[in-house]
Amino acid sequence: MSKICILSAVNIKHMSLISLYTQRLIRDGIDFDIIYMDKYGEDEDFPAKRKYAFTNKVKHELPRFVKVFQYFKFRKFAIPIIKKNDYDFIIVWNDVAIFMFADYLARCWKNKYCLNIRDYSSQNKKLLRRRYERVIKNSAFTTISSDAFEKFLPPHDYVHVHSLNMDVLSTIEPRKSFRKAGEPIRITFIGNVRFFEPNKKLLDVFKNDDRFELGYYGTNANVLRDYANENGIKNAVFHDAFPLAQTADFIRKTDVINNLYGSRVASLDNALSIKLYYGVYGRMPVLVNKGTHSDSLTSQYGIGFGVEEISKNFKEEFFEWYTSLNFEAFNKGCQTLLDKIEAENQSFESCYTKFLK
Repeated sequence: MSKICILSAVNIKHMSLISLYTQRLIRDGIDFDIIYMDKYGEDEDFPAKRKYAFTNKVKHELPRFVKVFQYFKFRKFAIPIIKKNDYDFIIVWNDVAIFMFADYLARCWKNKYCLNIRDYSSQNKKLLRRRYERVIKNSAFTTISSDAFEKFLPPHDYVHVHSLNMDVLSTIEPRKSFRKAGEPIRITFIGNVRFFEPNKKLLDVFKNDDRFELGYYGTNANVLRDYANENGIKNAVFHDAFPLAQTADFIRKTDVINNLYGSRVASLDNALSIKLYYGVYGRMPVLVNKGTHSDSLTSQYGIGFGVEEISKNFKEEFFEWYTSLNFEAFNKGCQTLLDKIEAENQSFESCYTKFLK
């Protein structure tokens, strides 16, 4: 097999786990192109033979039906390229791309594409379910980033792929201890900042408490920077959008991973964020919302702190919890979970070998 296409409806910098494929393709000397939608008008580095970027700046505040119409412009751009290049296999990345190209893939590319489901995107809604059923059924294989997704997806033999981005993690030396007493505990959010309200609450609760430093690194971090400046919050640091290759630099500035998104919403309750894996691999505790799948997993291995409500009580409870942690026991919990993750990821290796290599 010599010609592979990666098809994505998001920018490269938001495809943090695409290295799952690119590392193996490069290792095996297999050429690959990428066709993607560029929402920022940026030229991004990527190790593809050819990059086909469709610049499509979609404003977040637009009505949903307008955004759907604008997104589908990408389909008209991509399909002629796919036909012209006559690829052997298509790697479809992210739920928007899956939905957008579902009928075309199922009809024209049966068993010659794989799907990578990263989020809940109303796949169980009656009007959408048949579209997802068909495209999943006709895929060579379909990966999911959380086993909890099987609750709302059509029945299928899914491949559970944990979000270990070794391009980033291989450059991180796992911690050998927690933050020393007297040094501020650095609680860090790394990635695309979308949920502003809970993080504004977090900034308010931790405001100018010198036991803590909050960090926000990624797209839209400047929104929270402005909020901090307006409210006199001095113990927070910010850095807006950055290339994926710089992720490791920000992980090194972290003691606790902020993985707070919210709860009681299907898309949030069932997901396992890549940030959780930053914590497990880097031996850093993770803040998670209570009642979520992330909470269940981190509680099982003793590596996370479940947050019911962002309040002053939570801050004090967390400080007491963090300062009483035993690193040896914590490290053992991380390693036990990593062993489980690596064993489950072998299923993906088998699929890659069968259909791509």
